[in-house]
Amino acid sequence: MKQKSKLVTYVAGFSKSTVDYIMIRQGDKVKVHNVQVIPNEECVPKHKLLVMDMRFNTTKRQQKKFEPRVHYGNSRRDRIVKNIKE
Repeated sequence: MKQKSKLVTYVAGFSKSTVDYIMIRQGDKVKVHNVQVIPNEECVPKHKLLVMDMRFNTTKRQQKKFEPRVHYGNSRRDRIVKNIKE
């Protein structure tokens, strides 16, 4: 169980509340491992900073072999040079 100071995100006078809202995608919920409040940090007045730990699988991607998109075999310049030589 976490300490109460790490659960409370909003403090106004005597009222304290715990609101843990971090916007993430539906599929990323599995990657969340820990959510906690930083007690002495205020991001806006009366609200405390909420921090989330996520773990991602890192895989090395294979680099694609470079293929040029421009084909020079049938270019206009080649046809002109070919016509001049003939």
